[in-house]
Amino acid sequence: MQFDVIVIADLCVDILMKGDVVPVWGQAEQFVDDYCLELGGSAGIFASQFARLGGKVGLYGRVGNDLFGHFLRDRITGLGIPTDHLFTSDRFRTPVGLGLIRKDDRAMLTYRGCLPEITFDSVEASGLLAQAPHLHIASYFLLEALRPHWPKVLPRLRQQGMTVSLDTNWSPAGDWDAVREILGYVDVFAPNEEEALHISGMDNVEDAGKWLSRRVKLTVIKRGARGAIAFDSATGDRFELPGAALDERSIADSTGAGDNFDAGFLFAWLKGAPLSHCVELGTRCGISSLACMGGIQGQLAGGGELN
Repeated sequence: MQFDVIVIADLCVDILMKGDVVPVWGQAEQFVDDYCLELGGSAGIFASQFARLGGKVGLYGRVGNDLFGHFLRDRITGLGIPTDHLFTSDRFRTPVGLGLIRKDDRAMLTYRGCLPEITFDSVEASGLLAQAPHLHIASYFLLEALRPHWPKVLPRLRQQGMTVSLDTNWSPAGDWDAVREILGYVDVFAPNEEEALHISGMDNVEDAGKWLSRRVKLTVIKRGARGAIAFDSATGDRFELPGAALDERSIADSTGAGDNFDAGFLFAWLKGAPLSHCVELGTRCGISSLACMGGIQGQLAGGGELN
């Protein structure tokens, strides 16, 4: 096959501003400390990190016929990711994410632009799903046009021998229950702690992990500074990697840290590495991305050594 993994990308341009301020209405002007303009979107960040580790990524996406669309196309090309399945919308503009970074928190506004044009008919017509043994689903809640099709498509892909990973990201509408119907077709589920609690309906991460492991083969819950916990339903194994002691002054931005974790974890998992190595590489990728603003400038590069 041509690729190691396929992603259907929620591509956007991230405009990030960093400062200890809160926006004030009434035409009040305030200063920020820094800013960044970068490739964004969960799948885009994932694809970039996976490629930088040495993996081959097949990416399906759409951008607008505008300055930001040209920027994203050039950025993806520069990362060595083929743009054969990156299409240009003639109706909508390129999606944009506006983020205000304040200490250890973020506020985000999203313009969806051409994202609703990503439909299953267009994805299947591209033929991309037949070109890799693994599909990574990112931004399940954001790519709304795909959601009704997953319950029918995933069983077919599984029958064809394809493995599937899922990172839902946040649900703007709060309809967390919607994803439950496809969990049985997922091989690797990688939510963060808040997402795991919302989806499972549990009050703590241990109960959430147990609830999810009864439905998913492998659940990896990302806990930010507190590390990650993996639950393997096939073996009953539980692996916990405590958080690393990081100097807050060295953390420029946490944008995309979870997506970078996903890329490192799956890079190792697809090579058949032990669970502990998968979590360790994922953690290294997540931590590396914290050093720079934006989701991709601080990414771990190289061959993805499993030390």
